[in-house]
Amino acid sequence: MLTSQELRDSLTLFEIAPGKKASMQTLATLLPDVETTLFFGKAYKMPADRLTKLLYHLFRTPLLAALQEGGHSEELQDYIVDIVPDIREMAPNAFIQAPPRMELTDALWESIDVTIARSIQDVADNLGDVLNSLPGKTGTMVFKTLHTLNKRRPTIGDFKARIHHAPVPNQLVIFDVSGSMTESTVRAIAPEVVALSYKANASLAIVSDTTRVWDPGTFTVDDVLREAEYMGTHYETLAPLMRRDWGTVITIADYDSSPEAKTHLRENAFGKIGQVLDLSLVNRPTYLAECVGQFADKVTPLLVGSSSYVLG
Repeated sequence: MLTSQELRDSLTLFEIAPGKKASMQTLATLLPDVETTLFFGKAYKMPADRLTKLLYHLFRTPLLAALQEGGHSEELQDYIVDIVPDIREMAPNAFIQAPPRMELTDALWESIDVTIARSIQDVADNLGDVLNSLPGKTGTMVFKTLHTLNKRRPTIGDFKARIHHAPVPNQLVIFDVSGSMTESTVRAIAPEVVALSYKANASLAIVSDTTRVWDPGTFTVDDVLREAEYMGTHYETLAPLMRRDWGTVITIADYDSSPEAKTHLRENAFGKIGQVLDLSLVNRPTYLAECVGQFADKVTPLLVGSSSYVLG
């Protein structure tokens, strides 16, 4: 006999692509882990907001829960940028133990570099109309197998858009720890933010009234929570960081700060960024991604939260 949740899932259809739907119960069977789900989302060119909803239904990690709970800032402030303090470089501790692996952040970072071979894309496209009829054990293995084949495929003559790591780490994670993010949200997702920073071998900056930054591998969750201010949202304090070149910048925030902050950065920074990857706590790309994205070649939403704002 079906449980009440299983009954709801069997009757709830989820649009995986235009004109293609599957029940949530089927998707729960087909997608047993985060890595396979991210591959599935890429195969069906799922936009960030749809992918986030699917991930949340299947794997309710603290980060995914925070993306769905809403209640974060969706409007800019009207403060005027005046005196901007210098960025605060945080001294590393003598010994730092790397944070535990987290399935979502590990898989999310790995998925950025995935391209799908044409032959495997064709199989996924053909399966799109029959997902609900795939038998249980066979269905569970289908997309895990496709993902494994895609990773093992020959790459001669097959262009892959890769993240190129410079000899000196040039990845940066920027985490908004202002009051609008709420202390409970920051505390809930800080472990995943730190784990992602370690996975990417990235520097970590936290921003509120001021910006504080650590070199790769020199910080812990306790460091982040101790230095978090939960005050205003002053992205103009990121200017010293934006005078450097970065390969990849990952932004984690809501939609806050002042229009003046973006102008201040444009007029006071001169660095270049290869790409900005955005994780938004509201249902629109973050203003933080807008601010740093003006120095980037490309800006991509990875995950998008829930709110009353409707994506255009």
